[in-house]
Amino acid sequence: MKKEIQAEPRGKTPSNMTAAQQVMNPELLSASVITACHSLDNSQIAGYVTELKQQANAIHADDMSRPETILIAQAHALDGLFANLANRAYSVKSLDVMERYMRLALKAQNQTRTTLQTLAELKTPKQVAFVRQANIGNQVQVNNGTVPTRTREIRNEPNELLEVTYGERLDTRTASAPSGVDTTMETVDAKHRPRER
Repeated sequence: MKKEIQAEPRGKTPSNMTAAQQVMNPELLSASVITACHSLDNSQIAGYVTELKQQANAIHADDMSRPETILIAQAHALDGLFANLANRAYSVKSLDVMERYMRLALKAQNQTRTTLQTLAELKTPKQVAFVRQANIGNQVQVNNGTVPTRTREIRNEPNELLEVTYGERLDTRTASAPSGVDTTMETVDAKHRPRER
């Protein structure tokens, strides 16, 4: 039978803690993972929970020194892993094995960069600008920052209606025959034209 672990929740005494609260307690969950990973004695889990609570309280008090320390230590460990894998890649004779080592080395290098970027964002958070925007219009489509992924070249081809062959222009001075749609509509005869143009 498992021994029930009483950890101090925020603002409650251990006797008021329900089984669901104990199972869902983040410090207790993390402590159980830590003890399992490092093969530690489960009887000392209450001490790990207390330590995790103190670290969480420091974060709530805006003390970010521990997360910064974790990130820089992880970045150094990943950088060492990158160097180790890159050295192994150059020490093998097979191109296939070398490629595998280099892939792993470059993954470690990319993770180092990501960790350092996270650390930089933790030290100097990005400034957030709140911009008020008034969209006045009914059924207006706005495409903010959309760029077509592929562009095609647009060719300006000559209009076939104006020119059939090169150099031959449409003569607008001659009278045209009436269309088949309205045969009564003809060009204006000389007697119906105005005297002055």
